[in-house]
Amino acid sequence: MFSIQFNNKEDLNFFYQSFLKNKSEHIQIERKSLQLDFIFPGMKKGDFLTDIYKHLKKFIMEKKRMEWCQEILENDFFYTDTDEQIQIIEMVYSIMEGKRKDLPFEIDHASLEEQLDQALLEVIRSSHILSIDAFITFRLRFYIEKLSSYLEIAIDEYKMEQDYQSFIFYLRNFLAERSAQMKCIYLVNEDGFQFYDEHKNKIKRSDLDKRIDRKLLSDHPVYVDSVTIAPLISIAPEIIYLYTEQPENGIIQTLKNIFEEKLIILSLQDFSYDQREK
Repeated sequence: MFSIQFNNKEDLNFFYQSFLKNKSEHIQIERKSLQLDFIFPGMKKGDFLTDIYKHLKKFIMEKKRMEWCQEILENDFFYTDTDEQIQIIEMVYSIMEGKRKDLPFEIDHASLEEQLDQALLEVIRSSHILSIDAFITFRLRFYIEKLSSYLEIAIDEYKMEQDYQSFIFYLRNFLAERSAQMKCIYLVNEDGFQFYDEHKNKIKRSDLDKRIDRKLLSDHPVYVDSVTIAPLISIAPEIIYLYTEQPENGIIQTLKNIFEEKLIILSLQDFSYDQREK
């Protein structure tokens, strides 16, 4: 027999319901107040422990990790708003899963997962009774501490994202209040950004600089790119044809967020050589 002791009924019910959905027909479960007893006659102990390990990992990843994140955010970083907590937690999950490629450093989450797996396997192999509360307190402290450091990174990313969204909102409003100075602009992304007017004549940099509304640069001097974003918003064309081979480039993504349907992205080869030579 193998037993798991829980600290509260909510944890027990989560594990119990999850286990029932996928349990082997050879395993019998006896439910007590805050304890589950597992009996597995006719089943190899190794197979049973593998089954228990999988469900414990699911319990930790899907339930306890979320709770730890919420507690850390509230107690250590003073984020009490549920919506903000969810956004930060989603961000930390994406960081841990390696989906945030824009971080200035690497996160070695794989080794952390290996440590967690090792701790789980060791405890279920070495005892017939597992106390969830004791296991978390004494064996998973390293995981919770690392989670706290990841949350700190996620909070920084969240703040930058909030600043970025405020910046985009400001630029959209700024753009909405301006009258179009040109019907369209052709923007060629090759060795920088080259501007062409509606007649496909190249616009000199000095002419672009003259068109920039200086209020843009004074209000957001850190964020506004004076080479590309500032002249485009100042000219406020009805439509922009952007030719590029790097549509995922950061500044192009920003242009998409600002101009939305006014920005049409095309392949660089669609802009002919004779036009570029003008």
